[in-house]
Amino acid sequence: MEGAGEIVAAGLRQGDKKQQMTWDRNLEKYNDSDIVAHYAKMSGLQPCEVAIFGRWLKPGMAILDIGVGGGRTTPALTEIAGRYVGIDYSQAMVEACKKRFPSLEFRHCDARELSQFGDDEFDAVVFSFNGIDVITDDAGRARCLKEIARVLKPGGIYVFSSHNAKVVGVWPQLSTAKGIQIPWRIVRSIFKFFQMSARALGSKAFYAGEGYILDTADGGLDLYVSTPATMKPQILAVGLDVVEVVAGNWPETEFLYLTPWHYYACRKASAA
Repeated sequence: MEGAGEIVAAGLRQGDKKQQMTWDRNLEKYNDSDIVAHYAKMSGLQPCEVAIFGRWLKPGMAILDIGVGGGRTTPALTEIAGRYVGIDYSQAMVEACKKRFPSLEFRHCDARELSQFGDDEFDAVVFSFNGIDVITDDAGRARCLKEIARVLKPGGIYVFSSHNAKVVGVWPQLSTAKGIQIPWRIVRSIFKFFQMSARALGSKAFYAGEGYILDTADGGLDLYVSTPATMKPQILAVGLDVVEVVAGNWPETEFLYLTPWHYYACRKASAA
C-alpha cells in the first residue's frame, strides 16, 4: 500500500479547483475494460478492513455492499451476511461481479440514489476502498450519506473509507521486508516524504483538511479527500454517529501524516 498515499498527495495541488464533470469522468474510467479486468482480479481484505469488519459486522446481517467494483470484498462479506447485495454505478463492474459470483445478487445502482431499496432495509452498509470519494461534489456526497442512513435499520452500521487530506509520506512496511528490502524501503519512504510533502504543503486541501484532488494514476480520477475532523460533521448531519476510526495502513502505523486513508464505523441511532 505504499503507493496509495503517494497517489493522494500527488494530486493535491493539481486538484484544488473543484471539477464540474468529475462524476462522468470517473464513471468513464470505471467502465473501461482494462480497469474492470484489473478490479475483477483483486481479492482479499486489507488488515484494517479485517479489524473493523470483524468488530462491527455480525453474522446474519443484511449487508449492502456499495461500490462493489470487481467483487474484492464479496467473499468476506458473504461469509458474514444473512443477505448480501452488491451494487455499483458502473454497469461494467456489475456485469463482472455477476460473472465472477453468478449465485449472488448484484445491481446497477448509483449510491446517491438508493430508491431500489426501502427504509430500514439493511443491518449494515459497506462502502469500501474509498468509493465515496469518487463523488466529488458536496451535494452528491450529502445525498449519498442521507440515502445510506435511510436504508439502514435503527442501530445499523455503516463502514466506509475516505482518502486522507493530510498525508505527506508513506510508511516503509518493514514487517514484510527481508534482507536488502529493509534499507531500500526506508530510503524510498524518506525520498517519497520529501516529494509528497512538497506537493501537499502547496495544497488548499491539505490545510483545510478536505477538498478535491486529481489522482494522476491510471489516466486520472477526480477524488474528494478528508480527515476524521472534517468527515465527522458530515456523518452527524445525517443521523449517524462515528463509533470508530482506523488508519488505512493499520497496524503498521496510525500516524495521521503517514495514513493514506481512514476507515470509519458509524452507527444509526436506535429507535426510541
